[in-house]
Amino acid sequence: MTNTWLIYALGGGWGHLNRALALGRIAAKDRKVTIITNSPYALNINHENCIVNYISEQAGFSATCQQIREIILNTQCDRLIIDTFPRGLGGELADILPQLQAIPRILIHRDINPEYVTAKNLRSFVAQHYDTVIVPGEGQDLPLADLPNVEYTAPWLIRNCEELPDKISVRSHILKVNPDIKTILVCAAGNASELSFFAQLTLLLQQNFPHCAVRILAANCPADIPETLWISHHPGIECLAAADVVVGGAGYNTVYECAAVGVPLVAFAFKRLYDRQAKRANQVYSVRSLAETIAIVKILLNKLEIANNFSRPSYINGAVQAANHIQSY
Repeated sequence: MTNTWLIYALGGGWGHLNRALALGRIAAKDRKVTIITNSPYALNINHENCIVNYISEQAGFSATCQQIREIILNTQCDRLIIDTFPRGLGGELADILPQLQAIPRILIHRDINPEYVTAKNLRSFVAQHYDTVIVPGEGQDLPLADLPNVEYTAPWLIRNCEELPDKISVRSHILKVNPDIKTILVCAAGNASELSFFAQLTLLLQQNFPHCAVRILAANCPADIPETLWISHHPGIECLAAADVVVGGAGYNTVYECAAVGVPLVAFAFKRLYDRQAKRANQVYSVRSLAETIAIVKILLNKLEIANNFSRPSYINGAVQAANHIQSY
């Protein structure tokens, strides 16, 4: 069989795609990697030497499920890796996985709502249809973490620490700020419907901290935001590492990327159908209002006598650990 990994990364935001690319780019050094995604962000970013099968988010439920079936059943692979949803985002994998008994099947178990796990009887489904389960840095109190075939890694990151560009260069050429000025970065990596909220927050931060540089990192420039404040750059971790304070949501990438690069995160826990951002927000400076955000940012900035030091962060990239485990399984 061909030396190919097939990664299922359905989900309309950044999270599933970013995890798939974090793993895929490591694996692609030695093999072919194909990623299935419906994230619109896949259209305008570096695919990191992976082959991306993009399914339009406009395709509709039935058409999306049919395309997924065709891709999986017609792709020769020796590893099938499913991110987050054991039965597929729409349940479309339930009748596919039994046909793939000869191929190692790996579930990436990011935290998900326990009610979903119970409603879909995922515990027995995963035990029956997956050879191993990898927890990508989300701890041991996840709904399926007590299964016997679970492996744990550090959080998956799309850049190793030694690959990060130096902070002065990022501030000067990407963020376009004075490297010596304290920098606040608003990370608008959530749903498109939340972009206007982050835009309002950006303008409020600029108003309250006139001696700081404020920028918003987003795929698209929000309405009413001067383009001089907008940054569109992938991977976002390179920008987060160059900030002094990050404000954003409590999604997987934002929380673990900020933790890895040692930058404080002030985060709103947004409601999601499957992801529990409120649980993850316990690891950061969790806020619920704009006024609370301003107060916390002020405290964090006051702790910084000067703009953040420019030493390179040091961390373990769990995507490397996962690639080694999947290959050796």
